[in-house]
Amino acid sequence: MPPAILGGLAAALLLASTAPAMAAAPVKPLTSAQLRAALITPEDLGDEYAPNPKRNRETLDSKTAHTKKCVKAIKTLKPLLGSKAAVFIDEEGKPSGVKQFAISGTPAQMTRWQTVGKVMVRDCIRGNTSANGVGGRITKLSIGKFGDWVYGIRYSETVPEAKISPVHAMDIVLIRVKNTVTLLVSDGFFATFDPGLSKRAAKVAVPKLRDAQ
Repeated sequence: MPPAILGGLAAALLLASTAPAMAAAPVKPLTSAQLRAALITPEDLGDEYAPNPKRNRETLDSKTAHTKKCVKAIKTLKPLLGSKAAVFIDEEGKPSGVKQFAISGTPAQMTRWQTVGKVMVRDCIRGNTSANGVGGRITKLSIGKFGDWVYGIRYSETVPEAKISPVHAMDIVLIRVKNTVTLLVSDGFFATFDPGLSKRAAKVAVPKLRDAQ
């Protein structure tokens, strides 16, 4: 075979071998503006939801987290809670709702966030804080398969003598969608907590973040 043809074949094979690698190149992280545009809205959840002007950026405090390990795990969520890409939604007329935070980053950063999720579940799950049933408990929360991975916990505070229960409940759900990690925090006071809200929010949030990328 003539040298020119051999050279052409070699070049073609080289291009073919590098094409998959080029196609698999990681997507660039989203900007804060792009992330904000991809967050859930009150309209996504239904007519009974509206923006929450209070914009509370907290999850479990040291009392509800209870143990030093859980407090430390919850503190690692701080970069997400401080994100410029955030939305706060309330159910109208009720002390309950959901908030979402999002951060975009490199694959290495996404791996570190996965460790945060694993540690949160491992170190925060516990039973009641007292023998008589008064106090809070944290359980592992499973809302189904969303994104690349998902980790969640549910805090529930009960008082046996109270006519309304739980007195306070909160879901904390961490989800990766490609090069973005999002945090969903759903809570409610005085039996207004909706145990299905986290899953409904995730069903909307994940496709919106995926489409943005």
